[in-house]
Amino acid sequence: MLSPELISSLAEAHRRLTAGAWQALTERLQASPGKPDSASIRAYTAGLANPDAGWMLSDAFRRHTDVSWVELAAAMSAVAHLDHRSGPLTEVIWSGPANGRFPVRRLDQVLYDLISTASRRILLVTFAAHRVPYLCQHLAQAVQRGVEMSLVFEQKGESEGQLTQDAFAAFRGVLGPHIRLYYWPLEKRERNPAGRPGKLHAKCALVDDVALIGSANLTDDAFNRNMELGVLVRDKPTVQSIADHFLELIRAGVLLRLNPEEW
Repeated sequence: MLSPELISSLAEAHRRLTAGAWQALTERLQASPGKPDSASIRAYTAGLANPDAGWMLSDAFRRHTDVSWVELAAAMSAVAHLDHRSGPLTEVIWSGPANGRFPVRRLDQVLYDLISTASRRILLVTFAAHRVPYLCQHLAQAVQRGVEMSLVFEQKGESEGQLTQDAFAAFRGVLGPHIRLYYWPLEKRERNPAGRPGKLHAKCALVDDVALIGSANLTDDAFNRNMELGVLVRDKPTVQSIADHFLELIRAGVLLRLNPEEW
């Protein structure tokens, strides 16, 4: 009998894989005789694009060796047909050391997954950005698909030395006239008692109707070495309110668009 625990584990794993990868695995299990054992579990979960999903599926299968592969495939099909919105509206995302007890979704992998399936819009906001070639590849592919892209980044000059290089520099290979770039001009910023201007320090990514908000800049250190925390938000009104906030800052002239020759 399929337990609620199994369905819950499958649902968590499903959110970490693309629809194509999930369907391909489901079809493999549908054609598999017998029940899960150590060798078959390793064979079916090895090489999945998202290691967290592989870990979750392996753990779920090991706990349900009394269920046939065909029954497990049927459960996976049922999970895939559930409305995506039936999942949690928020989810905690980490980067940094593992806790040793249960997997947590990697911030960079979540961002790549979102961008790879983007169909309408991407808005990236960050203070710093450098050494992110894989992110650039995903963004370039999104641009080729016709996704509308806006970048709100900090500049070295506007930060008066608080940033060592323009965040835009990390995306030279992606930038073009079809991408809108925005910055916070120095004259629009308040200064602290020491005379230093405020920073464009927000970090978020809006992709279609999902937002990833957290502490991480778009940097190799943030993705692979720092301890960072973020929240994935799937509540459409909340996501739209974030987009509307930046649109209003642009309309009011708080954020200005860079001309192509300034890139």
